[in-house]
Amino acid sequence: MERESLDRRVEILEQHVEMLKDLPARMTLFEAQILQLRSDMNSGFSALSYAVNALHGDMVARLDTHDQKFDDLRRDMHLLHEDVLERIARLGER
Repeated sequence: MERESLDRRVEILEQHVEMLKDLPARMTLFEAQILQLRSDMNSGFSALSYAVNALHGDMVARLDTHDQKFDDLRRDMHLLHEDVLERIARLGER
């Protein structure tokens, strides 16, 4: 009985050793996949960074344009205000 148990244990051990023989090749494949993932993620992050920087530049340019338009509008409104005040004053002089 003990002999059968020992034979079974040796058989199980041999099966485990057989599976471990494939481990280096599987680890090499896994390493290659990790390196590919790293490369893909690096490319993706670089593209994302470029897109964000381009969007930031575009938004800054748009805000500058709007600021200039508001400055122009503020100036025009101030001139119109002064013109209205002048006309009211002339009406009061009559």
